[in-house]
Amino acid sequence: MPVRSSPRQASPHVGSVVATDGPAKPVVGAEFPVPPDIEAVAAARREVVRAVRDWPVSLPAALLDDLELLTGEVIANAVRHTRAACSVVVRWTGERVRVEVADSSGVRPEVRRGAVDAEGGRGLVLLGALAADWGSVRDGAGKVVWFEMGPRKQPVPWSTPGAWTITATDGTAASGYLPEWAEDDPTETGVPPEELDRRLVLVNHRTFFEGPLAPVTAPDLWDGAEDEPLFEGSIDCNPHAPDARLRIPVANLRVAEGRWILGLSPEGLGDIAGKLRAQADLLEGKVRAALVAARDDWAVRHER
Repeated sequence: MPVRSSPRQASPHVGSVVATDGPAKPVVGAEFPVPPDIEAVAAARREVVRAVRDWPVSLPAALLDDLELLTGEVIANAVRHTRAACSVVVRWTGERVRVEVADSSGVRPEVRRGAVDAEGGRGLVLLGALAADWGSVRDGAGKVVWFEMGPRKQPVPWSTPGAWTITATDGTAASGYLPEWAEDDPTETGVPPEELDRRLVLVNHRTFFEGPLAPVTAPDLWDGAEDEPLFEGSIDCNPHAPDARLRIPVANLRVAEGRWILGLSPEGLGDIAGKLRAQADLLEGKVRAALVAARDDWAVRHER
């Protein structure tokens, strides 16, 4: 599937480098297809990281980890939702790593407030949190979803440390406290006055935490087992949310794909943690021993 987006040089094979004349920075890029098989996603995301590691550019290990995570999310969404092959392009823009995934669906991803558990919702949340920038464009009958990893461009003017400000074109402004743990700053300027109230409702302070990976089977979503994080999530605060319960920090837990426990207070989070500890004790103290005994019995009964 051809990929068409912003103008670029023709993409070479994976991991190759195209050098420019003279001492200018090299232009590097790679392109490859991904078959319509969810099991091909892991190999594809590793291929992107392997290509980037071969480039003559210096990238921190943490950025490469995030690059692999986001690449897997975007490719998996393309394969799951189209059940068709997609095409991956990765290149160096001179400041950032840019990944483009082209698929055959014309439906562009859209972040819907309160829908982190919707189809593809986790990937969009991660893109917003980890990518320096991301978006999508129509591409014939299909689309290209792209994201960039690297330094973020700060809004101008940048907010005062500990505060954010949204300013409308008529000079009207709204501001609030920006907690140190928040991963993004909602500060912006040039907002149409009629949009100010809506922008305030969308202000969301968030920080993510990770969960352990485990092989998860979801027959309604994919074939076989995939390594999926369990009980990852975020701490969120929406100071202008219509629901007053969300105007103070709450925890949101992703149990597994498409399954969330939302709006937890500190007491509620402690209750969940206690239940998980009790379940871990049960698994280690009783279920594991019962499983070993069952296997031993099975082996004896089937020795022939």
